[in-house]
Order: sequence, then structure tokens, then C-alpha cells
Amino acid sequence: MNRKQRRDLRKDKNLVIELYAIIKKYLPDLFNKFENLTDVRNQSYVTYKMKTICVTRLFGLLCGLTSMTSISDRLNTDNAITNMSNICNQHLDELPYWETIQDVFINMNIDELRDIQKYIVKTLLRSKMFDKYKYNGCFQLLFDGTGLSNHDYNLNGNCLSRKSKDGKISYYKYVLECKLVVGSIVISLDSEFIENETMLNERQKQDCETNAFKRMIVRIKKNYPKYKFIITGDGLYGTTPIINLCKDYKWHFIFNLKPDRLKQVNELFEDNINYQNEVNIKNYYLSTNIKFNNNLINVFKYIEIKDNKETTFRYISNINISSKNIKDIVELGRKRWKIENEGFYMQKHGTFNITHLHSRNDNAMKCHYFFIQFAHTIRQLLEKGNLLVKILKLKIKEVSAHLLNTLTSTISDLNSSNTNFQLRFDD
Repeated sequence: MNRKQRRDLRKDKNLVIELYAIIKKYLPDLFNKFENLTDVRNQSYVTYKMKTICVTRLFGLLCGLTSMTSISDRLNTDNAITNMSNICNQHLDELPYWETIQDVFINMNIDELRDIQKYIVKTLLRSKMFDKYKYNGCFQLLFDGTGLSNHDYNLNGNCLSRKSKDGKISYYKYVLECKLVVGSIVISLDSEFIENETMLNERQKQDCETNAFKRMIVRIKKNYPKYKFIITGDGLYGTTPIINLCKDYKWHFIFNLKPDRLKQVNELFEDNINYQNEVNIKNYYLSTNIKFNNNLINVFKYIEIKDNKETTFRYISNINISSKNIKDIVELGRKRWKIENEGFYMQKHGTFNITHLHSRNDNAMKCHYFFIQFAHTIRQLLEKGNLLVKILKLKIKEVSAHLLNTLTSTISDLNSSNTNFQLRFDD
């Protein structure tokens, strides 16, 4: 297809309708979930339904609007109001102003948003379209933490803190993410905020990523009791308590091995492979059943040679490994970068700007974070599963521009949306 053909096709197609069809088919109860969120407002003064508040915020994000004020500014057209009225099934004279959305988010129940997060993941998994990405019946979960914002004061009194060499204290917001990786996309399966519940003195320990992981993994097991997972994380997770948790839940794990962190394990591994490497593939090395405290683990590494430069990747795992599958297991281990590149990087620099302080209220800030996760999942379904976007070879910012332009300048016939299609993802 040449450039003119792509331009003509772009004129004839409506990405808002395509997006609405994806939500309608693959997440049919999402808007009802929004409508059923607990509403603590005085109903005598309510103008906008909970669904309208939530869908306005969601579609703002889907259109690439990263600040709250931009929703009120950029969606302030008659066509946008008509389209949002049809999407929300509520007659609107105006869209909710950004301050109205903020007021609702301040009192929104975070646990109910977690339930929506669970609904999105479970509904997509039940569609079976991701089953081909299982490894031996297991889905892979990636874990990593990231900073959301930095401050020179303790915002909401629960920030983590760090003291520099010159004695200056910095405060920051931090979150642990669990991403389900399926092919080329990552989906937020769970989110846990890392924060100090009370003001701490210098002798008290702060909350940390490993503690957040222990809280999160209990919730994951409760929410997904019948699913089998491969837990993947950096060297921080290679500890006996975390390995024991994986063993108790009968989950596999692949963790990065840092030689300076598990020094004895790495030294024993190097001694073993110097004596006998258990695989016969060039640049791959394996030693099984290495004792680590009360557990037996498999240790392996891969040396990549690219442009005359060597890079070594080391891992520990409880998966049975041999020459037959070591390449596949190394690839699973290397997928940890996806939570950085496809997850955090895209949310920070690509579309959603998660480091932007959408609210100074702690509860509202967390609500915005969850809505970013919802929007990121839906955008990936559109960007990487929709045939039209693939044919047009639209870049991420072009998808945002197309959605925003269509929503604000054209009245979309949502009744024409066709759900007789299948999303197709590349490996």
C-alpha cells in the first residue's frame, strides 16, 4: 500500500468507532463497572453519572491528553460533547470540568478500582486470545518498581525519603507494578503503592519493594487462584522468602542473578560449569540443583556477542532446564525489559505521563494512576491488535492525534461499530 492509499484509507476509517468496538467486544461490562462505583456525592447536586466522569477521564487518556486541564480545553467542542453523550448514554450539554473529575476521584474507592483492574485482566484472559503466549501452561508476570514523582516536601505525609550526601532529604512517590506479558504487549495485572503509613523517625525502616511484593503476591493468588504463573524480576527478588512464596503457590520463577548479591551461588555456579556445563549449546551455560539455603535452584547464563561486544545475562530459576529449552528460558528471562520499555517508558514518555502530578490528594493521585493502567491496556489492544492501525502503520502519537481529531471534529456513528472481528497480535 502506497502513501496515497494510506491517506485515503485513513480518511474513510474512524478510530473512535474501532476503539469503541474493541471495548464493546472485549470489555463489555467496563462502563457498567464505572457506573456501579460507590458514589458519595449528594445526589441532589449530581449532574454527571459516575460512568460519565470515568469515561471522560478514560477517553481523555486514550486520546493522549496527559493533564486534567487539557481534557476540559481540548475536548471542548460540540462534536466531542455529542460523541461522549453517545458513548456514556447520557445527554450532556457540557463535558465534566476537570475539577469535577478531581472532586470525584478524591473520594473514589481504590479497592473498587482494583476490582476493575482484575475484571479487565480476567476478561481478556477468558477470551483465550492470549493462550498461545503461555509457556507450559503458565502466563509470565513481570515485577518492577518505578518512581512517580519527586518532591522537596513529604506530600501527604507518606512519601519514601532519601538523604543525599549533603544532608538534603528528597521525598518521592513509588509504585510496584505486576505486568502480564503476552506477545508484544504488557497488561497491568496488579499495582501496589510503596509508601510509609506513618511519619517515621530515622531508626524506623521504610516501606520497600520486597515488602510491597509480599503484599501484592497474596492478592494475586487470591484473585487468580486457578492460573499458573512464571514470576520474573530483577536480582532484588532472588531471596529465600520470595522463593518460598513461589514454591508455596506452585509458581515458577526466573530472577536475575547479580554476582555481588548472591556471591556464593554465583561462585558455585562458575565452578560447576568450569568442571561440566550441563548444556551443549554455544554461549549457554547451566548448572542444576544448586543449594541456596533450604532450596535447590537452577542457575544459568547466556553470553550475547553483538557488534564485538559481550553481554552476560545470569538467572536463577526453579524451571526444569536442559539443552532442549534453555534458549526459551533465557528469552523468558530477558523479557523483563518489557516492563521497562513497553510499560514504564511508554507510560512516562510515550502517551500517559505517569510522572505528572495529576492531583496533590493522595487518593485522587492513585485513582489517576489506575486509570492510566486501564487506558494503556486498551490502547495496546488498539495499537497492536487492530488491523487498520497495522495497515496504516500509525505511530503511537499518530494514533492519539487521530483519536482526538475524530472525537472533536466528527460525530461518530457508534451503532455502526462491528464486533465481528478478532484482534491479532504479533509475537
